[in-house]
Amino acid sequence: MNHSCSHTHYDAFTQQVSEQIKQAVAEQRTLQISGNQSKVPLNGDEQIDLAAHSGVIAYEPSELVITVKAGTKLTELKEVLAERNQMLGFEPPDYGDSTIGGTYACALTGPSRPFRGVLRDFVLGTKMVDGRGQPLTFGGQMIKNVAGYDVSRMMAGSKGSMAVITELSLKVIPLVEEHTYYKEMHEDEAIILMNQMAGTTLPLSGCAYYEGRFYYRVYGEHPHQDATPCDNSVWLTLNPFKPKLAPGQKLWRVDTEGPAPSIPNTLAVGMCGQRRWVVSDEPPAPYSTQWQSYFAPRHNDTQEVAKIKKGLKQVFDPHNVFKNL
Repeated sequence: MNHSCSHTHYDAFTQQVSEQIKQAVAEQRTLQISGNQSKVPLNGDEQIDLAAHSGVIAYEPSELVITVKAGTKLTELKEVLAERNQMLGFEPPDYGDSTIGGTYACALTGPSRPFRGVLRDFVLGTKMVDGRGQPLTFGGQMIKNVAGYDVSRMMAGSKGSMAVITELSLKVIPLVEEHTYYKEMHEDEAIILMNQMAGTTLPLSGCAYYEGRFYYRVYGEHPHQDATPCDNSVWLTLNPFKPKLAPGQKLWRVDTEGPAPSIPNTLAVGMCGQRRWVVSDEPPAPYSTQWQSYFAPRHNDTQEVAKIKKGLKQVFDPHNVFKNL
């Protein structure tokens, strides 16, 4: 694995976290990692609170790299980048004071995912404290710096179950001007069209179907569009998608492969048809995740993926000190 480990020159916060973990291991207690609790509520366990561990550590606009503490709010991070005409390429959803650490822990990527890539594609390096209380460093601040397992990217989506992420180094991209258009049409037609358009040279950065309209977003120079222009606010409505539901209604996120047929009671379609938001009493399709006001973890791993996760858990958290979500 590509990492270096040193027990000197670590800041006071890292030392504090290390001691808290070691104490919990000794007393066989469980710890829950939290930021601003925008996605996952606390459930009575002792917490490792990252909310105050925020701020930019290093920023090199010319190198398109920024290093931040895990508790940094997405709003603050975006503001710093915007001042230098840059942005986060993975367009993370903000659930209300969301932090970059929580976003990384849940591996959340926005509407640009099919076109720019997922969050882990933008992770260059991390600093963390494992389940033994050991401070570890993986990756770095350069785009080509990895030999062996890319732990920094592999940990994206681990939901705080393996280590406390204290710092993140991220690749950023130039800020682009984006324009949104829509067409009135049926859901089935929209799913086919968004997949057709994804195969063209049009500079797309988002496709969705919502309330009878097919929305698509383009950036930079592009041909005149035979569609109705509108502002970009629909992407904030859909990212994150938090519709008002009637009492007792259940919302499901369904992941499909490509242009699959429409699903009854679908409220919205995103990711070029690969993500559906469906109201249903029961799981409406394979790979369905019930979605609540809080972020709902997925439990539909294949046997192979579950085996890998179990192995990683044994390596990074052999005493099961971190709460599994």
